[in-house]
Amino acid sequence: MTYHKILVAIDRSPQADFVIEQVIDLAEKEKAELMLFHAIQVEALAEISPMVGTGMGLSPSLGREIPEIQQQRLEAQVRKTKEILQGYAEMAMARNIPTICHHTIGDPSVLSCELAKSWGANLIVVGRRGRKGMTELFLGSVSNYITHNAPCSVLIVQGALPVT
Repeated sequence: MTYHKILVAIDRSPQADFVIEQVIDLAEKEKAELMLFHAIQVEALAEISPMVGTGMGLSPSLGREIPEIQQQRLEAQVRKTKEILQGYAEMAMARNIPTICHHTIGDPSVLSCELAKSWGANLIVVGRRGRKGMTELFLGSVSNYITHNAPCSVLIVQGALPVT
C-alpha cells in the first residue's frame, strides 16, 4: 500500500519527537505529503467557573478573572503549538517533504478523524502513551479512539515502555 497524504496527530508528550522522526522517514520513502496536526485541549479552568461564589471557597472576584486567565493560557498554548509544529515542519521540509501545519482547539481524537477525512489522508500516524487499565478508562486514549473511528489506515507509534 502506498501513502500519499499522511496526517500526524501530534501531542506534546516526550515521545512526540520519536513519532516525528518515524513519520518523516516513512513520508520520504512514500513520497507523501505531511500534515502536522495538534488539537489544543481547553483546560479544566472552565469547570471551576460555575462554582465561584457557591461557598466552595472560591472568591466571587475569581469569576471575573477566570476568562482572562483562560485567554492568556490559551494564547500561550497556541504560540507554543505553532512553534513546535513549525520546528517539525522544518525538519520534514529539509528532506523535501511537502508539509503543512494545522492546529485547532478541541478533542484531538474526534478532530484528527474529521481532519483526515476532509483533507483526504490515507494514513493517520499517532503516538501511544501506553496508558492501561483504569488510567486509560478515566483519561481515555486518543490512539484507541482514532483506531476505531478513522476514515483511513492508522499507524500507532509505540513510545518507549517504562522500565520496571
